Amino acid sequence: MQVTGKNLISVAIALVLALAISSLTLRKSYEGCKSYTQALNGGTKELGGKKYKIELCGAPRSFGDGDEIRLQVTGPAGNVLAERYFTVRTINDAAPRELEYGDDNIFYYDQSKASPLRFIAMPPSTMDGWTAQLPLLQRLIALLS
Repeated sequence: MQVTGKNLISVAIALVLALAISSLTLRKSYEGCKSYTQALNGGTKELGGKKYKIELCGAPRSFGDGDEIRLQVTGPAGNVLAERYFTVRTINDAAPRELEYGDDNIFYYDQSKASPLRFIAMPPSTMDGWTAQLPLLQRLIALLS
């Protein structure tokens, strides 16, 4: 069988559709928002003269120990401005790293990555807003980063 550009495009489309369907049908249920938000230093914060609500919710990971965390940055109107997913681990009862705040950044630690330090620039960009509204796009970005 000869590999053509048309075949590759068909395979790529099928792969994206498979990922989209599995992502939407197998979405995790994030819970414990109040306790995760408190434990990981979320809550209402003022950054750059504006107030934001930083909410963290968790779900058990499918494989491995620890939890997958959903971090949402919400504006004064209640709209989600940015959303990230990351992993915290509690190996040997070690406490996960809390969020840290700079003048114009929120720092978080994704313990599933080789370079765990990640950040959200504040105020969140337009792209952050778009990806927060499209969970599949956010998951693909997280998978590829």
